[in-house]
Amino acid sequence: MTVLNRFAAIALSISAVTVGAAVYAQDFKPIKTEAEFQKLVVGKRMYLDENYVTVKKNGSVEGKFGGKQLKGAWEWRDEYWCRTLTTHSKNTDCQTWSVSGNQFRVARDRGKGKAFTYVAR
Repeated sequence: MTVLNRFAAIALSISAVTVGAAVYAQDFKPIKTEAEFQKLVVGKRMYLDENYVTVKKNGSVEGKFGGKQLKGAWEWRDEYWCRTLTTHSKNTDCQTWSVSGNQFRVARDRGKGKAFTYVAR
């Protein structure tokens, strides 16, 4: 393979990865209303590795994180899901949620903080 062909192959590979990443980023659709959130999230068990959380219709949150029971309450504020934990860090955090199939990308601190992806099962 000539140097020019190698360069073209590398450029094509980088281009494919970049396009793939852009498509992946576009796959997630923001959840903007409480009605959407209720339909897509409420009542499902959301997994993050071996940890999980269930957002319940009655406004409670339950799960297991770090091997410990997780409990709290939630409400919808504007375009944010806000949860107040009574275990673990015992704080309130308003988060953005986006959906792609059975995956939910969540970003803390009104979308400005750490992001992670739950898988609904």
